[in-house]
Amino acid sequence: MPVPTVIVLRERASLAAIVPAWDELAANALEPNPFYEPWILLTALRARGEENFECVTVWQDAALIGLFPFERRQRFRRLPVATLASWRHSAYLLCTPLVRHDAAVPALRALMRWALGEASVLELLYLPATGPFDDALRAAAATLVRTAHFSRPLLVKAASADTYMEEAMSSQLRRQLRRNERRLAARGATTIALAPGDGIGDEIERFLRLEVGGWKGRQGGALAADPANLRFGREVLAEAHRRGRLHVVGLDCDGAPIARRLSLLAGEGAYAFKTAYDEDYAAYSPGVLAEAVSLREFHDLPGVRWMDSYTDPQNPTLSRMWKDRRAMQSVAVGVGAWGAFWLSVYSSLRGRAQRAEPVRRAA
Repeated sequence: MPVPTVIVLRERASLAAIVPAWDELAANALEPNPFYEPWILLTALRARGEENFECVTVWQDAALIGLFPFERRQRFRRLPVATLASWRHSAYLLCTPLVRHDAAVPALRALMRWALGEASVLELLYLPATGPFDDALRAAAATLVRTAHFSRPLLVKAASADTYMEEAMSSQLRRQLRRNERRLAARGATTIALAPGDGIGDEIERFLRLEVGGWKGRQGGALAADPANLRFGREVLAEAHRRGRLHVVGLDCDGAPIARRLSLLAGEGAYAFKTAYDEDYAAYSPGVLAEAVSLREFHDLPGVRWMDSYTDPQNPTLSRMWKDRRAMQSVAVGVGAWGAFWLSVYSSLRGRAQRAEPVRRAA
């Protein structure tokens, strides 16, 4: 078998030229990651800019077997170390590189060989803590240190939505949901559920206005909070719909959206990409009700087995409604002898800092 070849691409135009091979890689990836597929990454790259961007592509014959979007940095955790870290848009909470399922370890080893002359540390962010990519990475990397570890809510399909809700939610929460549903129904509220492939009309614009009108807009985190991210949001959501990979649910009242959950589909999984609600209806917990609608509709999606909450580990709403967790991590890979040395320094310093933390005793 020929030795894989590494080609580094630094501009959107050069990446756009390999889209057919890139799409084929994404369709045969060891683990799916829609956020590193061309239809999202190219749009995100235009929104954020190409400064310090380096996409390492690995080829075997004419096939693309690995794609690793990186950002070049001069430091690793305050240490003066040449580092390549996972490139991410602010909306990215998953950075698993794309590697072919039948060539994952060769692709990763080719990356390590190339990196010997480029950096001492590869920092891979927002990875699943277990699974086939983690196994392949550990088989290919000589030195690897976990730099972060957390978990976030995960929804795994049950026999039915009713079965899941009874098993996962407290009786008090279920009663509260039913009460708020009745109260909103009395005000004329209706449920919105648009499966992949359904016509969505102006739903994207309605969502963008709803999100920017709430706390995310005030804090600058809404897609419509600045022109670059507004364009990113419009294009990504429109393309997700065109590809049959956008799932939209929520609630309307008096003809206006009061809650929305937008999810992106990827293989057997889904990602709860964006959510928003109208704070004028806060007394009815519209965001929680939208999550209940999403849970019910998720159970009717064919071919989808799980949904990643794609959110903060401590998200209080989904932690009360979803019973499973997805373990996530960030890892640093040492490249060559210098990389191993710097990771040993990092581990030593981190151990000292942890030992120096004061013991907090209960009052």
